[in-house]
Amino acid sequence: MLSNRLKTLLFFSFIIVCEGQPINNYNGNINMYYISKLSDQSIINLPYRIFSLNIDHQNDDIMLKSSIAAEHQIKKDTDFLSNSSPTDFNLDLRELYIQLFTSWGEIKIGKMIHSWGNADENSPIDILSPFDYYYTFEKGVDKKLGIFSTAFDVYMDKTKFGFVFSPIHNTHRTPQDDDDFPIKLPTSPSEEEFMNLKGLPYEIGLYLNRSFNFGDISLNYFNGYDRLFNLSGVNVYGAGADLSFSIIDIIYGFRKTEMIGIGTTLLLGNIALRADAALFNSKDKNDTDDFNSRLSSYQPQIYDSLKYSYPLKEQARYVQSTIQLEVELPFDINFTGQFFHYDTLDYSSDSLPINDDISIPNLEISVDELDPKNIFTPGYGSQISVLTKSAAIISLEKKLLDDQLILSLSSIFDIYNNDYSGTVPGSILSFESTYKITEDLKLTIGYTKIRGDKNHPLGENYRLYIMEDFSHWRTNLKYSF
Repeated sequence: MLSNRLKTLLFFSFIIVCEGQPINNYNGNINMYYISKLSDQSIINLPYRIFSLNIDHQNDDIMLKSSIAAEHQIKKDTDFLSNSSPTDFNLDLRELYIQLFTSWGEIKIGKMIHSWGNADENSPIDILSPFDYYYTFEKGVDKKLGIFSTAFDVYMDKTKFGFVFSPIHNTHRTPQDDDDFPIKLPTSPSEEEFMNLKGLPYEIGLYLNRSFNFGDISLNYFNGYDRLFNLSGVNVYGAGADLSFSIIDIIYGFRKTEMIGIGTTLLLGNIALRADAALFNSKDKNDTDDFNSRLSSYQPQIYDSLKYSYPLKEQARYVQSTIQLEVELPFDINFTGQFFHYDTLDYSSDSLPINDDISIPNLEISVDELDPKNIFTPGYGSQISVLTKSAAIISLEKKLLDDQLILSLSSIFDIYNNDYSGTVPGSILSFESTYKITEDLKLTIGYTKIRGDKNHPLGENYRLYIMEDFSHWRTNLKYSF
């Protein structure tokens, strides 16, 4: 038998030999997903990640991190008539970046997903990574897109300073003309209708975080072009000198927006209070000279004479905030509650010289609908702002059978503009149960009911009313490795 001294010597020899050796780690999951409508049991054909793989390779102070996913979508009955390929998935390189650890912090370069803010979900500060609207009802990084960027994190005692730079304009993934997707955008413009961004469309983010015994406080700054497009103005074209058959060319763009945010996490015994608030200053930088340099996006070979230009020159300031409360209730029930609010502080734009409803080959719209203030949409902020300006969100979770069974109940209540009825005009109610078949294999069954008042002041354009048909039940079998 080996002596204790020899065992100790061999142990430290093993440590010395292993020191500096590369370390490889990997994990991932296989996900089988099914979702169908409550109304007629038809399948909701949306893409989902059927396979995900994360690989980390570390050598001394350098780490290479990568995340790859296969996104699957069921083929339609007629797909093989136009495309004979049996492939029904797309590979998505979600993250691939190099991370360098130093004595003062770390440096990251590549495609990565960023997370800012203190609230778990719906934080108006968490805007660095764009949203993937196909994954609206997912959580955390699963509903985000990676961006090519460089990030620095500097640690100084209890203070952390961060800097993020991306030379690319990054936008949300917004489904266009997808009947199965519940959230519809006001319009689906073509690529030719967009105004090109000026210069390098860089994005810059800064943050400062300070930790205390009771929690932490953070300050955030961001500057970039909007994630969602906006109506930038219109041009009127004619065929040569003839203006009798004019065409109105609607032009879209992306506003330049600055964000200043503040957030905090307070730990008070078994209670956690999180809060984030952000002020956005947004401006459309397109002017008359930019509009005058454009060609018509509608049959430019015919409508080749620009007659009038009407850039809107939008400017807006808006604020969003989220307050989150976490507490453990009796019977080991975990409660999470949120309050979200969004308000436009001021808005200005030039007017469009249109007095009558328009009906031309490429445009059919009423004067009221074309009022820029009525169709203003924030290009940054919380994802829930596309549904409502004020919401109350409640989540309850209970674990049973030694954590083998997890039951959760969550709800979103629209509490904005309810004066007309005195009740909640819309809500999303979800129930989900997850059973751990083995340590690595889980089965989840969920139910979601969406309700929207058809008598809402927005009528049939009320988003939760539009989404009612998306009420569904779903099942998910996930194997993790």
